[in-house]
Amino acid sequence: MRLFGTNDARYYCESFTICTGDSEGSIDSFVRNRLVGRGTTITEGTGVFEEYRSCSLRNAERSLFLAMSHYRRCLDHMLPSGSSWAYVTIYYGCWHAAHALLGMLGCTISTKFVIDVIRSTPGIQAFSIRRIGSTPGGEPTTYNGSHEKFWDLFYRAFIPLRPIVPPHLVAAVSPIASNPTWQIENRNNINYDTYTALKLSSDFLQSFSTTSFPNSLPGVLGTQYGIFETLLELSCLYAKNLHLETDALSSFGTGRTFNAKAKKMIYTALPNLISKSKKKLLLS
Repeated sequence: MRLFGTNDARYYCESFTICTGDSEGSIDSFVRNRLVGRGTTITEGTGVFEEYRSCSLRNAERSLFLAMSHYRRCLDHMLPSGSSWAYVTIYYGCWHAAHALLGMLGCTISTKFVIDVIRSTPGIQAFSIRRIGSTPGGEPTTYNGSHEKFWDLFYRAFIPLRPIVPPHLVAAVSPIASNPTWQIENRNNINYDTYTALKLSSDFLQSFSTTSFPNSLPGVLGTQYGIFETLLELSCLYAKNLHLETDALSSFGTGRTFNAKAKKMIYTALPNLISKSKKKLLLS
């Protein structure tokens, strides 16, 4: 898989134009409805290229917003009973941040297809579209699950770019413990195994300290949180340097920057709903 370099990615992002129709919706739906069956390449100067750019960059901005939202919301679960859900929230924050990074750099990993760069020169940029798998011309992976495939392809795509990633953020695009599926394996264990989930709660109870947060987070939770911070920081850095700006968040109000909308929708204080719940009934 091939991604844009920094200058070519900046051109790609800065050339965003508002397209209507399928490009306003889901990137997966766009791939299925507008790209599959149209051939194996998408070339700049064609209508479908502009539609794909519009859709992919909107998806990147939405993904970045959701990653930031998960970063904020995981803090609400930092207590023994919520630590397993904190982990799951952090995992999905990483998932969205990774998709945002790829989108800004000209790549989409859909459920069954990969779109990546075959020509990066501004003005004549082009992408290829092919199935994920061992079929002739496909993007090979030895993994079966959709999330396993995604992380395998994500980490391999970034191998050529690791030398230009800020050193303190290289961990964001490097497999944890040399295992590309580390994140999804641990998410599955914590999300679906009650013993593992409550073991994390017990470990959290024993180790957590607000004053030494996040260093006091136990085991895999601490590792996943650290990866999330580096991945989100790298995504935000790219968004700033590449001048990512679309209309994807227009429903949150017009005339406001991405940062202003994120602050409004993510960091605004929420009402205390405990008094509105059935806590007394459940604990009586």
